[in-house]
Amino acid sequence: VVDGGTGGRLRRLYNLKGEMGAKTGTTNNNSDAWFMSFTPEIVASAWVGGEEPSIHFDRMAYGQGATAALPIHGLFYQRVYANPELKYSDNGKFDIPADFQPCYDTQRYSSDFYLDEDPI
Repeated sequence: VVDGGTGGRLRRLYNLKGEMGAKTGTTNNNSDAWFMSFTPEIVASAWVGGEEPSIHFDRMAYGQGATAALPIHGLFYQRVYANPELKYSDNGKFDIPADFQPCYDTQRYSSDFYLDEDPI
């Protein structure tokens, strides 16, 4: 979601260039929004919400994870990368094993953890 989709703002608005993965999230009534991210060196999470679900944003445009929680990440990463004492770099690369073969068809390679039916 960082190179396109709902997390793309992280690159466009906060000028983050390094390899990164992320996931946005929003509850049905826009009372909770979150953004999870990871780089080769950092894992971070931000949640925006409250104890009472009846208190919520009145529309998705304000309550979604990419709007409410993503800016926290953008500012966090900017400050971390700008602080030389922390020694984090915005140009880190993920180490991918040479024999890594991604599985795109999870049903084809089912296991004990895969259910071919809806749980009861």
